[in-house]
Amino acid sequence: MLGAHIARDGQWRFPKGDSIPQKFITCLRYFEDEHFYKHPGVNPIALGRALKQNVSQNKIVSGGSTITMQVIRLATQRNRNIWNKSIEIIQALRLEITQSKNDILDMYCTHAPFGGNVVGLEAASWRYFQRSPHQLSWAENAMLAVLPNAPGLIHTGRNRRNLLAKRNRLLEKLLSNEVIDSVTFNLSLEEPIPEHPYALPQTSPHLLDYCRKQHEGRIYHLTLNSNLQKRTNQTIQFHYNRLKQNQIHNACAIIVEIKTGKTLAYCANTKEKENIFHQNHVDIIRSPRSTGSILKPFLYAASLQEGSLLPKMLVEDIPTFYKNFAPKNYNRTHAGAVPADKALSQSLNVPAVKMLEDYDIGRFCDILQKTGLTTIKSDPEYYGLSLILGGAEASLFELSGAYASMARTVNNYSNNSSRYFSNEFNSPFVFAEKNIKYKEKTPFYPVYSAGALYHTFEALTNVSRPDEEIGWQAFSSSRKIAWKTGTSFGYRDAWAIGITPEYVVGVWVGNATGEGRPGIVGGTTAGPIMFDLFRHLPKTSWFEPPYDDMIQMNICKQSGYKAGSYCNTDSMYIPKQGNKGDICPYHRLIHLSSDGLKRVNSDCYAISKMIHRNWFVLPPVMEWYYRKNHPLYKKLPPMHSDCSGEPEEVMEFIYPQNTNQLFLPVGIDGQTQSVVVKVAHQNPSSTIFWHIDERFLGETTFVHQMTIQPTVGWHTLTLTDDKGNFIRKRIHCVGRGDS
Repeated sequence: MLGAHIARDGQWRFPKGDSIPQKFITCLRYFEDEHFYKHPGVNPIALGRALKQNVSQNKIVSGGSTITMQVIRLATQRNRNIWNKSIEIIQALRLEITQSKNDILDMYCTHAPFGGNVVGLEAASWRYFQRSPHQLSWAENAMLAVLPNAPGLIHTGRNRRNLLAKRNRLLEKLLSNEVIDSVTFNLSLEEPIPEHPYALPQTSPHLLDYCRKQHEGRIYHLTLNSNLQKRTNQTIQFHYNRLKQNQIHNACAIIVEIKTGKTLAYCANTKEKENIFHQNHVDIIRSPRSTGSILKPFLYAASLQEGSLLPKMLVEDIPTFYKNFAPKNYNRTHAGAVPADKALSQSLNVPAVKMLEDYDIGRFCDILQKTGLTTIKSDPEYYGLSLILGGAEASLFELSGAYASMARTVNNYSNNSSRYFSNEFNSPFVFAEKNIKYKEKTPFYPVYSAGALYHTFEALTNVSRPDEEIGWQAFSSSRKIAWKTGTSFGYRDAWAIGITPEYVVGVWVGNATGEGRPGIVGGTTAGPIMFDLFRHLPKTSWFEPPYDDMIQMNICKQSGYKAGSYCNTDSMYIPKQGNKGDICPYHRLIHLSSDGLKRVNSDCYAISKMIHRNWFVLPPVMEWYYRKNHPLYKKLPPMHSDCSGEPEEVMEFIYPQNTNQLFLPVGIDGQTQSVVVKVAHQNPSSTIFWHIDERFLGETTFVHQMTIQPTVGWHTLTLTDDKGNFIRKRIHCVGRGDS
């Protein structure tokens, strides 16, 4: 038993069980109605014996009631007198005509009082012995059989010797009738009666509440693994004792079996009885919360699938500005350019926003809904590009189901002759009678292709693990886990979801009230819980590469794009759609002077003396940041002084970058303030001369940024370096209330 709830009338009563234990039936018959299966509902001999006893003692000491008559009394609750006894006899005879003996026993066992507020055999067995009726001994069954006759005997300190004596007399009767042997009899006499009713289990109280909302007053058979559920509860509580020191009061976890979709563990919140304001009653597993970065793998897989992205392809990581939105990486730095798989494993925000802009918000919302995230249902413009950084809400239940479905897609593709099923994506389920019923196989991708998902999981294995997991690759006992963290704006929600071919483990940490705390970070709060939960699971494997959904291709070693004519290449398997991708745009053939120090062309230099080199060249802004982290990056050599060539893109605006609109900040005095314009140059030591509307502003060297205070309206920025290279940008300055 995982949990139970008291009935609305304050009674502990359970629906009838699948069957009544034969031991209890035997005990009940020998105590209450030995000839139950022989009489028609009334036993004349028992009635006569009871009448004689009552007359001789001048009071009611025996009723002579059969089990059938007691069922009638339980239903009518009449006072005990001769008239009512006559009515019971008539109704008992009628009940025997309309119902079978087994049905009558079911009625008795379901509605008989067993002391206090305990009604029915099922509830009594759990309240007094913490086990199912079918697991009780002869002594325990005997005690329960005598209890409805005098239910008040069960109370601590009140006539408990009488209860023990009644039980033992029944055991003696069973022995004398050769129902039990002497060894069983003697052992049964040694068993004590329970000291008091026990509290019923509350292993998953939030699921119990969920079941009650579905249909109150019935037994639900769940998919939970009892031992794993208890360990999950203990793990959450262990970490909660540390988290609450930082005023973090809520956490939850779910474990899903990928093959079946069954929920094996469901711990929906922490336990804390002393403070009701922390909302520990809330089922956070099903509560929508800000997603943080937890949606990034879905975008990565979708981009791989359509061929616009390759796993090692360099993506921009430079300062990026939109109308009312300027994404920032968690570490507040920029890499210039970073491989896509590394951008995912490091959860870089700027590349993710750029990726979403290229993929299209509407398309991404559509694929998230197909993935099973029902809470993302607003218009795409409502979310904007912040969608990928936590601008939407989702529940841990649906997120874990989506990740499990992704893993199931790869597994099924590998195990079913490289074919997909048409209903790969399913939510987890908690009711045992449910099961995933796959429809027909289909040649089409269900939501994501197996190749795209495989590369997504491979990238997620490189997410930095908590301190205690550092160096996990060196230990044979470690397991390969793809996992993703997420942290919402304001440090309100911390996520960690781990995936293997067998299981998905999802964890959320935060405050149900929405209060943010500095320590609510996915990698440091939810991550350790997730890895602890994986330790409670059997050893896991890793995904088989879905080679039939991938092609082998030459990839540029430096850029990760499809290799061009001037690239150093490396061969790797990529998703099939990657064949549609672009050729490397960053490699080109350059011509150098014989000493290799200057660029030349045929107009100024003899072809026979030229040296030809393949050169990796990034755009100015990307290069400016990229060089900081890549000291081996070689700048493009300068042009020979005797040579003239096509104008080069040696400068690029960092801000404003991808928009012509420049918003002017307003101070507390209501006046527009200055803004800082920033530029990247391939040669930082160059001097740049700044002009706005042909008015000279000044010059910069090394750090190329200028503070300007333009008026509202259109202006032209012109920048010229000391080599004559220039860039020009038309900007529309907007103040408060303008657009």
